Amino acid sequence: MSASDPSPSFVAECSARYPGVTVRQAHAEHVPFADASYDRVLAQLVLYFVDDPIQCGLEFRRVLRPGGVAAACVWDLAEGMQMLRLFWDAALAVDPTAPDEAQTMSFSGEGEIADWLSTAGFDAITQTTLEVTFTYSAFEELWEGFLAGVGPAGSYCMSLGSEQRTALRAELFHRLGSPTGSFSLTAKANCASGRSPS
Repeated sequence: MSASDPSPSFVAECSARYPGVTVRQAHAEHVPFADASYDRVLAQLVLYFVDDPIQCGLEFRRVLRPGGVAAACVWDLAEGMQMLRLFWDAALAVDPTAPDEAQTMSFSGEGEIADWLSTAGFDAITQTTLEVTFTYSAFEELWEGFLAGVGPAGSYCMSLGSEQRTALRAELFHRLGSPTGSFSLTAKANCASGRSPS
């Protein structure tokens, strides 16, 4: 089993958590593995951040053996991902220029991943949705995730001055119903898979 990610910190964390996995630093457009060396290629929450989706798809085909399967999923950012939808709605209330991911990210719409796989030359394409629920012990558990600065939401949060960040926190807390204990949020991911031609 192997993995790659362009972020050095993600590579280090993955290597530490899964010492039996070969983890390399690389972009999805330049997968650092040999031709026809895998039966499966998985891209989870990756396609938003790819600069050249077609090259990425061709790389996935290159490292797959004939008949191998590529699969990808991304959050449905428009309505299906409660945590991020609430965050960006709160951010837009505080800062009308906030870069709402639902408006700037590709691939989160239904059918977009299947179209990408088809364009990259995959066949036997199937698509579905995945739904998950996450329970937070308290509001602080959710908020601390944004303070880690990961992803567009975290990066935006940490780019704010302390006054704006405090206002964002208050707005998000209010939009969640001012929870005093645990609460749950749901999320939907659009996903598709395709087979590399024999």
